[in-house]
Amino acid sequence: MVIADPAAELLRLVTGPGDPPAADASSADRRAAALIRRRFGLALPPPFAGAPAPDGAEPIRRAVASDAAAIAAVKWRAFGANYRGILPDGFLDQRGIVPPATFWLGRALLPPTPDHRLWVWGRPGSVFGYADTGPVHPDDLDGGRPSAGEVYELYVDPLAQARGGGSRLLAAAEEGFARSGFGWAELTTLTTNLPAQAFYEARGWSPTGRTIHVDLGIVAFDEHRYARPLGTIRS
Repeated sequence: MVIADPAAELLRLVTGPGDPPAADASSADRRAAALIRRRFGLALPPPFAGAPAPDGAEPIRRAVASDAAAIAAVKWRAFGANYRGILPDGFLDQRGIVPPATFWLGRALLPPTPDHRLWVWGRPGSVFGYADTGPVHPDDLDGGRPSAGEVYELYVDPLAQARGGGSRLLAAAEEGFARSGFGWAELTTLTTNLPAQAFYEARGWSPTGRTIHVDLGIVAFDEHRYARPLGTIRS
């Protein structure tokens, strides 16, 4: 089997079945994914990664180059599962791999600043979820706060949700912000994404009262801004 672009082939295997995200894969696709892992060393996402080990045994770690395609796959799968009924079906049905795997490759290999960190949940060779974090852009600082970190994205694969990985990714992000000297952490959620809001509020985050309108041309939506002081992080 000739594989010219292993990342593209892995993403084809993931996205091929469409929505809802596949809970299993054919034996042929499993063999192809295993070959990509063995020959090129790429990490695998669900359904090829299996299930996370129980009792917190899967580590939270900094992403490496071989995680890039799996991160892109987890986002594609989680986006389709989490936003049904929140964003238009037509938009979700036509979504591509955004951002591409090369974006995550760059994030892992050469972060924009030392305060940018890309976290993954999963032992080396597996990715069940990720969090992309870094400084808040100065134009986006709520209330003129002098320093804050932002969780740009946090996604857990639908097959691995409700197993504690999201909470551990969020905790790693907060601890990373504290090590960078940030006094606050911020993020946004869609105004209509009530499960995400409940998740963050249960972990000490509060709405700031600020709403941001986002217009992507093909779809528009509003986002609530959330924040929490980092001095209250539990050890």
